[in-house]
Amino acid sequence: MNKLKFHHIGVATRSIEKEFKIFQSLGYEKYGQIFEDSIQKIRGLFIVAQNQPCLELLEGLEEDNPLKVHILKGNKFYHIAYETQNIENDLKDFVENKKAKILVPITKATYFDKICFMVLPNMSMVELVQLKEQA
Repeated sequence: MNKLKFHHIGVATRSIEKEFKIFQSLGYEKYGQIFEDSIQKIRGLFIVAQNQPCLELLEGLEEDNPLKVHILKGNKFYHIAYETQNIENDLKDFVENKKAKILVPITKATYFDKICFMVLPNMSMVELVQLKEQA
């Protein structure tokens, strides 16, 4: 765990624009542009504020999207993401040593090179993100 770097907290929302206005009043600014990931069926926007955690505002692209259940249950802050240099090894460590269950196996993503989701025994959802290599 010490080798993983905190990256962001995922925030499920019905509308990125409406949600951003609330966080903007708390000092958050857009970090980049809105992106779409058709594989995950989501649209996202990273936002940052001084002395605050980076947030990823997410909304579904289709009626059948992975955020729907979280929004219906009122879970806005639904995952913590960590940056990894080797997603395969770190996922294996989470499963074998931290007893995590894989929810979404390692897959390509639009914003990142690879991602995966798992749930820990306390039902906390964790995302591992492997950044795209810089050219």
